[in-house]
Amino acid sequence: MKQIQKIALLIGFAFLLLSCTRQVSTNTNYAHLYNGKSTTIRPDYVVYHVSKEETELHFRINSNDILYARKDKTQPYQAKIEIHYAVYGPESKKLVLDSGTVKIEDETAKKSSKFLTGKIPFKAAFGKNYTLRVTATDLNRNNSNDQVLNLKKTTAASAQFFLVRNKETGKIVYNNYLNKPMLVEVSSNENKGKSIHILRYYREFPIAAPPFSNTSIKPFNYTPEESVEQMINQEGTFVCSLRDSGFVHLVMDTTKREGLTFFGFSKNFPEIKNVFGMVEPIRFISSNSEYEKLTSDTDVKKHVDDFWLTKCGSEERAREIIKKYYQRVQDANDVFTSYVEGWKTDRGMVSLIFGSPKTVRKARDEEIWFYGEENNALALQFTFVEVDNPFSDNDYKLLRSPSYKSNWYRAVDAWRSGRVYWAQ
Repeated sequence: MKQIQKIALLIGFAFLLLSCTRQVSTNTNYAHLYNGKSTTIRPDYVVYHVSKEETELHFRINSNDILYARKDKTQPYQAKIEIHYAVYGPESKKLVLDSGTVKIEDETAKKSSKFLTGKIPFKAAFGKNYTLRVTATDLNRNNSNDQVLNLKKTTAASAQFFLVRNKETGKIVYNNYLNKPMLVEVSSNENKGKSIHILRYYREFPIAAPPFSNTSIKPFNYTPEESVEQMINQEGTFVCSLRDSGFVHLVMDTTKREGLTFFGFSKNFPEIKNVFGMVEPIRFISSNSEYEKLTSDTDVKKHVDDFWLTKCGSEERAREIIKKYYQRVQDANDVFTSYVEGWKTDRGMVSLIFGSPKTVRKARDEEIWFYGEENNALALQFTFVEVDNPFSDNDYKLLRSPSYKSNWYRAVDAWRSGRVYWAQ
């Protein structure tokens, strides 16, 4: 678990420039992507541009997220999955440039935990950015997961021109964060024979400020703590070591920002496994004096126990609240992690305190979350705008407003009274 760090309340990151262009939100409700309890199929995707003409969509599906069924006890269990993709150009989200459907069947005599993997090749010309919409359907359970991915193909230096595999296992790395050191082999057909710069940063970032507060932007120093130049061989591969602290940024040109980034967190990330990991997330619902006591005393366990027991009144109630609170922390880590752990981000903060939203509308550069009925004027609404962050495509900034103050304190007071809060 990440060791206790000094937490500031104001977010600073100079490169966090809000995207200027707004797109019309779709009618699809994406709330299932952020609901940790959802039984919906939840694939992982990696886009790799094999060349300037060809692209591959690699996928990984956890067998625990899909239904294996059989007609009777004499038959094997069978899973049936369908993946449909559609590529849209930058000019119009209605014009489909390429599309297709892949069907996957898996049979097994005994159900076990594993990943179903594969790839889908398609065409996308170099020089433009595209939108890729992917819908995975568990046919046995009749539910779907719909995701929108941005295809970046204007420069061969972008992250999608690199495919990363665990050097030891040979398996594709689907997440750009890790909780233990890893040696990886990186493939890049379009950059074979060229040099690449491995930049390492060791920085600390604050947790998200409350949704009603003003935040300031501090300049980000792009000078790395370490810098190494390495050659990509004629086969288009090179080996790189990833660490469990700081982050590494791989760029073809140090004067530009495009590249591939991996973030290292503590070995206990994304799960909360010990008392030290329980301290930082308490910051959202603690007073200044309470948090100072938690972070300054050597007997951390005693003060964490005292905090929750004081708020909940009994050990039984405290155990229930602790379970729910830190499950939300883990859920946020699973889906909102970018340059910081997911619970520290704006979306992570909102989902932790208010619960998962009832409705999520996504556009190319923003998300709108609704708590309550979407068309009800009294519904609580949060708008998150995608940030132009060279290190992460999963960074969204909340459009803050003083109007959130009463809702925030109502939710915080509920947690401090030993009650799970959900703004539905």
